[in-house]
Amino acid sequence: MYLYMGLIAVIPGVIYFTFFITRFLRNILGIHTNLLYEIIIGIITVIISFPAMNTLELYGVIYYHFLVITVLLELLNIGLKRFSWYKFIFTSGILSIVITILFLGYGYYNINHVVATNYQISSNKIDHLKIIEIADLHMSTSININELRKYCDEMSRLNADIVVLAGDIFDENTPLEDMCKASKILSTIDNNLGIYYVYGNHDNGRYEGMAFGPGEIKENLENNGIIVLDDEVVCLDDVNIIGRKDASFWGNNPRLSSEALYQKIPEDKKNCYTILLDHQPLDLKENANLGVDLQLSGHTHGGQLFPMGVIQSFVSDTLVSGSREIKDFTAITSSGISGWRYPIKTGSRSEYVVINVKAK
Repeated sequence: MYLYMGLIAVIPGVIYFTFFITRFLRNILGIHTNLLYEIIIGIITVIISFPAMNTLELYGVIYYHFLVITVLLELLNIGLKRFSWYKFIFTSGILSIVITILFLGYGYYNINHVVATNYQISSNKIDHLKIIEIADLHMSTSININELRKYCDEMSRLNADIVVLAGDIFDENTPLEDMCKASKILSTIDNNLGIYYVYGNHDNGRYEGMAFGPGEIKENLENNGIIVLDDEVVCLDDVNIIGRKDASFWGNNPRLSSEALYQKIPEDKKNCYTILLDHQPLDLKENANLGVDLQLSGHTHGGQLFPMGVIQSFVSDTLVSGSREIKDFTAITSSGISGWRYPIKTGSRSEYVVINVKAK
């Protein structure tokens, strides 16, 4: 999948940058190119672009952003090229380089500055309920143990009723020691009704390089009092919590349907406020029709790299980030408290989510 993503960026990149360099030689340096020059330029561009096919490495991220920014500036150039100052700083590449550096700097700042995002929801099923959602911690990518402790202390001051860990709390880049320490620190978040965890596509052990498996995650979390829900249901006095197995996107990962899980709720509890935890924001309409009141998800990172989130929202019905209401049902997708693979987040902010549910 990531190879295809790399090809999508690199092939048009080779074509465009060949044109860009040729224009630079002609307009800035006064060198008029012929076919041989253009072939040589094309070969150089291929050599420069080829490593960017690996979108999992930082070089690919830098290349991808430089390409997107330069193409956007090319569109501006259509209207602004009559101004000689703009034509020079754009054609020379100075503007693209400066904006790319600033934008990547913003992405580094963004992933390292976590904010609380608040939602207000009304319901006729419950008087008051405060929920904190943490998704996509990807422990040790941008947040270390001391920083996690700081954020958990911050969350403790919010006096939440329920804390949910919505998947990808750990991944293949998390050392075993950090997983153990993080499990303990997460358990210290003050709450009234418990901390609940569901697996994501990374921490279910499907990626190479994991220093531990889902069984070890479960053991560490449960030893620290965190409840792991893997296609399971918990019924509290006034709240039901459904935790779904992750629907991993690259193979068969059989899980129960939302309906099958909903039917596990006793009849005398089905009028209680029901929360569904699913790492990926799937089956929203189905869950709304079942009688689920609130669905909490992550996975998308809000489109970690610009403009992936914008494109995904445009071409699909995926709730990339934010909230969506369907009658009395609300779905919330967190953009995540961190990101995956590299400490850059240009497409969204890093957040934990605070939901206040109040009576209508």
